[in-house]
Amino acid sequence: MTAQFKSSPISSWDADQSEQAILVDVRTEEEFDQGHLCDALNVDFKAEDFETKILELPKSSPVYLYCRTGKRSESAATLLQELGFKNITNLEGGYVAYTEEGGAPCPEDEK
Repeated sequence: MTAQFKSSPISSWDADQSEQAILVDVRTEEEFDQGHLCDALNVDFKAEDFETKILELPKSSPVYLYCRTGKRSESAATLLQELGFKNITNLEGGYVAYTEEGGAPCPEDEK
């Protein structure tokens, strides 16, 4: 069976949609510090400890992934599927699409 996960436009993300949902920004710490969605966890997909850190999350919770344009988060979604996560959504377009559509970065005090 090939890896299956949902994809939806990042504009569909609603921070209030689910209290159990986990939002993961898979960009580098430097990218994250330049702006991110509120309540996002930063787990760098290219870091050596990505798999270790991601496995600390509950596999039964819905996980929403985003990156800069959607490529890394798509790869991360595939890996999460292989690791046994059941409810994964790749937020298409990433942070670039989010800001282009008028989304504002999380205020500094809400990091």
